[in-house]
Amino acid sequence: MLRIWISGFFMVTAIAAVKTYLVLRITMPDAPLDLPMISGLFALFFVLTAMVAYVCVTQLHNFLDRQRKERLTPGASEPAAKETVILRNASIWGLSQAEADVAIFVVKGFSNSEIAEMRGCAIATVKSQLGRIYHKSGLDSRYQLIAFVTDEVCAMAIELEEPNQQRQTRNMLPLVGRHSSAA
Repeated sequence: MLRIWISGFFMVTAIAAVKTYLVLRITMPDAPLDLPMISGLFALFFVLTAMVAYVCVTQLHNFLDRQRKERLTPGASEPAAKETVILRNASIWGLSQAEADVAIFVVKGFSNSEIAEMRGCAIATVKSQLGRIYHKSGLDSRYQLIAFVTDEVCAMAIELEEPNQQRQTRNMLPLVGRHSSAA
């Protein structure tokens, strides 16, 4: 991150220097060059260029953040569910419809034999499809697939919450033997 800030500083400085040089040579070619005027123009261009760079970086950051939220936040017809995550990533990973169906059954906790029975195919077919799912997704096992989908569902649910909403775990997770603080 420090390298980015240093690079940005030098880029802004170089652009301000080029602007100063161009203004002095184009608009005032015969004017005497005195240090206060050069310094003032350089400072002006440095500040203006830094402000433009800051606005551009801020806008880019906001745009990328919105894109990430749109990707994670389900639409009105898409609940924060395992199926939603699999179906969104199926096209990214290049899964066929059959592979996406198998992935959905896996993340729901079905065994290979249960999946084969529900789909009316052989267990070897399910194993083959799982192998292709792992290869295409870059995951190594059904546990990694389940963990990935769980993390994505949690991220989707967090994105749906109000940003300043605080969870009251005392009411959500009542523990046996907990005494009420209201007396």
